[in-house]
Amino acid sequence: MALTKVKTAALSQGSSFLTSVATANLPAESVLQTVTSGIINAQFSTTSGSYVTTNCNVNITPSATSSRILVIANVTGYYIYGGGTDHGGSGAIYRDSTELYGSNARFGYQRDTSSGSLEIAIPLVLQHIDTPSTTSQITYGVYMSAHSGGTVWTNNHDRCIIAMELKG
Repeated sequence: MALTKVKTAALSQGSSFLTSVATANLPAESVLQTVTSGIINAQFSTTSGSYVTTNCNVNITPSATSSRILVIANVTGYYIYGGGTDHGGSGAIYRDSTELYGSNARFGYQRDTSSGSLEIAIPLVLQHIDTPSTTSQITYGVYMSAHSGGTVWTNNHDRCIIAMELKG
Protein backbone atom coordinates (compact mmCIF):
# COMPACT_ATOMS: atom_id res chain seq x y z
CA MET A 1 0.00 0.00 0.00
CA ALA A 2 1.40 3.38 -0.97
CA LEU A 3 1.65 6.12 1.63
CA THR A 4 0.60 9.63 0.77
CA LYS A 5 2.24 12.57 2.46
CA VAL A 6 -0.23 15.28 3.35
CA LYS A 7 1.11 18.81 3.17
CA THR A 8 0.74 20.81 6.34
CA ALA A 9 -0.65 24.30 6.27
CA ALA A 10 1.80 27.08 6.98
CA LEU A 11 -0.14 28.99 9.62
CA SER A 12 1.09 32.05 11.34
CA GLN A 13 0.23 32.86 14.94
CA GLY A 14 -3.32 34.18 15.19
CA SER A 15 -4.37 32.48 11.94
CA SER A 16 -8.05 31.68 11.54
CA PHE A 17 -7.60 28.43 9.62
CA LEU A 18 -10.05 26.41 11.73
CA THR A 19 -12.54 29.21 12.25
CA SER A 20 -13.04 29.51 8.50
CA VAL A 21 -15.24 26.38 8.47
CA ALA A 22 -18.82 27.54 8.04
CA THR A 23 -21.22 26.44 10.78
CA ALA A 24 -23.58 25.20 8.06
CA ASN A 25 -20.92 22.68 6.99
CA LEU A 26 -20.54 21.16 10.46
CA PRO A 27 -22.45 17.96 11.27
CA ALA A 28 -25.37 17.99 13.70
CA GLU A 29 -24.39 17.87 17.38
CA SER A 30 -21.09 19.68 16.71
CA VAL A 31 -20.07 21.88 19.64
CA LEU A 32 -20.45 25.50 18.55
CA GLN A 33 -19.47 27.19 21.82
CA THR A 34 -18.73 26.34 25.44
CA VAL A 35 -19.05 28.62 28.46
CA THR A 36 -18.30 27.83 32.09
CA SER A 37 -18.90 29.44 35.45
CA GLY A 38 -15.52 28.35 36.69
CA ILE A 39 -15.11 27.33 40.30
CA ILE A 40 -17.31 29.21 42.76
CA ASN A 41 -15.35 30.45 45.77
CA ALA A 42 -18.26 30.98 48.14
CA GLN A 43 -20.16 28.75 50.53
CA PHE A 44 -23.88 28.15 49.99
CA SER A 45 -26.34 26.98 52.64
CA THR A 46 -30.13 26.60 52.88
CA THR A 47 -32.79 25.00 55.07
CA SER A 48 -35.51 25.63 52.46
CA GLY A 49 -37.60 22.70 51.28
CA SER A 50 -38.02 24.51 47.94
CA TYR A 51 -35.25 24.99 45.41
CA VAL A 52 -33.00 27.99 46.04
CA THR A 53 -30.32 29.32 43.69
CA THR A 54 -26.73 28.57 44.69
CA ASN A 55 -25.57 31.52 42.55
CA CYS A 56 -23.63 29.04 40.41
CA ASN A 57 -24.78 30.31 37.01
CA VAL A 58 -23.60 30.52 33.43
CA ASN A 59 -24.91 32.66 30.56
CA ILE A 60 -24.99 31.49 26.95
CA THR A 61 -26.47 33.02 23.80
CA PRO A 62 -27.36 30.34 21.24
CA SER A 63 -26.45 31.15 17.64
CA ALA A 64 -29.57 29.47 16.20
CA THR A 65 -33.06 28.56 17.41
CA SER A 66 -32.40 24.95 16.36
CA SER A 67 -29.41 24.64 18.72
CA ARG A 68 -29.49 22.36 21.72
CA ILE A 69 -27.67 23.19 24.94
CA LEU A 70 -25.88 20.51 26.95
CA VAL A 71 -25.68 21.65 30.58
CA ILE A 72 -23.37 19.84 33.01
CA ALA A 73 -23.15 20.81 36.67
CA ASN A 74 -20.73 19.38 39.21
CA VAL A 75 -22.11 19.81 42.72
CA THR A 76 -20.75 18.35 45.94
CA GLY A 77 -23.54 18.77 48.44
CA TYR A 78 -23.68 18.04 52.14
CA TYR A 79 -26.65 17.57 54.44
CA ILE A 80 -27.14 18.01 58.19
CA TYR A 81 -29.98 15.87 59.55
CA GLY A 82 -33.04 17.84 60.62
CA GLY A 83 -35.34 15.05 61.80
CA GLY A 84 -38.15 13.20 60.06
CA THR A 85 -38.01 10.08 57.94
CA ASP A 86 -37.41 11.69 54.55
CA HIS A 87 -34.24 13.69 54.85
CA GLY A 88 -31.38 14.75 52.59
CA GLY A 89 -30.89 17.31 49.86
CA SER A 90 -31.69 17.73 46.18
CA GLY A 91 -30.04 19.56 43.31
CA ALA A 92 -31.54 20.85 40.06
CA ILE A 93 -30.60 22.61 36.84
CA TYR A 94 -32.70 25.67 35.99
CA ARG A 95 -33.02 27.71 32.79
CA ASP A 96 -33.74 31.23 33.98
CA SER A 97 -36.59 30.53 36.48
CA THR A 98 -37.72 27.16 35.04
CA GLU A 99 -36.63 23.83 36.51
CA LEU A 100 -35.30 21.58 33.74
CA TYR A 101 -33.88 18.63 35.60
CA GLY A 102 -33.48 17.46 39.15
CA SER A 103 -36.75 16.89 41.01
CA ASN A 104 -35.41 13.54 42.18
CA ALA A 105 -31.67 14.24 41.89
CA ARG A 106 -30.78 13.74 45.52
CA PHE A 107 -27.34 13.82 47.09
CA GLY A 108 -26.20 12.91 50.59
CA TYR A 109 -29.71 11.55 50.79
CA GLN A 110 -30.92 9.08 53.36
CA ARG A 111 -34.52 7.94 53.67
CA ASP A 112 -35.95 5.62 56.29
CA THR A 113 -38.33 3.27 54.46
CA SER A 114 -41.39 1.62 55.92
CA SER A 115 -39.38 -1.60 56.19
CA GLY A 116 -36.77 0.12 58.35
CA SER A 117 -34.00 0.01 55.73
CA LEU A 118 -32.03 3.04 54.58
CA GLU A 119 -31.64 4.32 51.03
CA ILE A 120 -28.59 6.43 50.21
CA ALA A 121 -27.83 8.22 46.93
CA ILE A 122 -24.96 10.60 46.09
CA PRO A 123 -25.18 11.98 42.53
CA LEU A 124 -22.17 14.18 41.83
CA VAL A 125 -23.10 15.44 38.37
CA LEU A 126 -26.34 16.92 37.03
CA GLN A 127 -26.69 17.01 33.26
CA HIS A 128 -29.45 17.94 30.86
CA ILE A 129 -29.86 18.61 27.12
CA ASP A 130 -32.12 21.61 26.63
CA THR A 131 -33.89 22.81 23.48
CA PRO A 132 -34.47 26.49 24.29
CA SER A 133 -35.54 27.57 20.73
CA THR A 134 -34.10 31.06 21.15
CA THR A 135 -31.15 33.21 20.15
CA SER A 136 -31.52 35.36 23.27
CA GLN A 137 -29.19 35.03 26.25
CA ILE A 138 -30.11 32.23 28.65
CA THR A 139 -28.96 31.76 32.24
CA TYR A 140 -28.52 28.21 33.49
CA GLY A 141 -28.03 27.69 37.20
CA VAL A 142 -27.70 25.13 39.98
CA TYR A 143 -30.41 25.15 42.64
CA MET A 144 -30.57 23.13 45.85
CA SER A 145 -33.15 22.25 48.50
CA ALA A 146 -33.21 20.52 51.90
CA HIS A 147 -35.69 17.95 53.19
CA SER A 148 -37.33 17.53 56.61
CA GLY A 149 -35.92 20.67 58.21
CA GLY A 150 -32.27 19.82 57.62
CA THR A 151 -29.55 22.04 56.15
CA VAL A 152 -27.97 21.61 52.72
CA TRP A 153 -24.66 23.29 51.94
CA THR A 154 -21.69 23.33 49.60
CA ASN A 155 -18.15 24.31 50.47
CA ASN A 156 -15.82 26.60 48.57
CA HIS A 157 -14.60 25.15 45.24
CA ASP A 158 -17.47 22.67 45.08
CA ARG A 159 -19.65 24.01 42.26
CA CYS A 160 -19.15 24.45 38.56
CA ILE A 161 -21.59 24.60 35.64
CA ILE A 162 -20.81 24.30 31.92
CA ALA A 163 -23.12 25.02 28.97
CA MET A 164 -22.27 23.77 25.48
CA GLU A 165 -24.18 24.82 22.39
CA LEU A 166 -24.71 21.89 20.02
CA LYS A 167 -25.64 22.40 16.39
CA GLY A 168 -29.26 21.39 15.75
